[in-house]
Amino acid sequence: MAGDPPHPEPARPSDLRGEAALLGRMLPHLRHGAEVEVGPGDDAAVVRLSSPRLVVTTDTLVEGHDFLPRATTARWIGRKAAVQNLADVAAMGARPTALVAAISAPAGTPAAVFEELTIGMTARAEADGASIVGGDLGRADRLTLTVTAMGALEEGQEPVLRSGGRPGDVLAIGTPRLGRSAAGLALVLGGRALVRTAAGTAPTVVLREIRDPSAAELVQWHDAPEPDLSLGWTGGRAAHAMMDLSDGLVRDGGRLARASQLVVDLDRDALAPDVGALADLAAELDADPWDWVLHGGEEHAMLAAFAPGEVPAGFRPVGRLRAAGADAPAVLLEGRAVAGEGFDHFA
Repeated sequence: MAGDPPHPEPARPSDLRGEAALLGRMLPHLRHGAEVEVGPGDDAAVVRLSSPRLVVTTDTLVEGHDFLPRATTARWIGRKAAVQNLADVAAMGARPTALVAAISAPAGTPAAVFEELTIGMTARAEADGASIVGGDLGRADRLTLTVTAMGALEEGQEPVLRSGGRPGDVLAIGTPRLGRSAAGLALVLGGRALVRTAAGTAPTVVLREIRDPSAAELVQWHDAPEPDLSLGWTGGRAAHAMMDLSDGLVRDGGRLARASQLVVDLDRDALAPDVGALADLAAELDADPWDWVLHGGEEHAMLAAFAPGEVPAGFRPVGRLRAAGADAPAVLLEGRAVAGEGFDHFA
């Protein structure tokens, strides 16, 4: 989850004249790579793929469910929507190519919201070598942003599935720290953080009775995480199995383990620095930092299984895969079952 975009005074009819005016504000921010033959403006885009093997995924952010009032900006929402889709493409070992976005919002939503969403999506897409090539605008009771991402697998390259893990593999994560998004969410849900914006200035995270100096950064990481997705189509190609970490280490690690018919045994010592980095804030919020690290979602880092001794740069080991015994849990921590389920989109 994150927070919802700022809601300045609704535009007057003279300020905003329908979809054409909105597109006029948004289109200048769309910069296309050489692979885009036809971009927005026609009935559909035309994109030249680097191979005939298309990888495609889609996801939706809904105001009130995936982001909350006063706790983010429209630009951050756009970046997050792009990240969560680009991560799914990268987790297959594919290189992202193009995105399309459908934005629905209540009548009277300021044009600046649509523009900022577009800027956020475009900036993150460009960072990963992709372009926003089209989409749709519509009306809804609440702001909703659906993004579809496409990528390409090289000829002869096998997609990296969740099901390829092997006994003895090292489970590794493509981020230096886990639990940051969950900690930021805890600040938002606890009413201890909000985000203020003003025209021409960067967003400011305002904290309430929080001493930890890292808290503002954690809120921003939750609102707009910045994982290194290139690990998916570079070092991740050597992985036996891979997925992006969207619903927590235990839940997603369990998915990878079950798909591979194995068990994940997490390394407590490997995760202890992650817990330590969040311990002071957790004490202020009366929370358990282990819960953030083990079950926190929306990190979107690459989670992969590698042969021992073959973990590439950018990944760090956090556990092992081993053969599953009868009725064994899919995920263990130092050989013991882990309580909790992780993030549930329908909870």
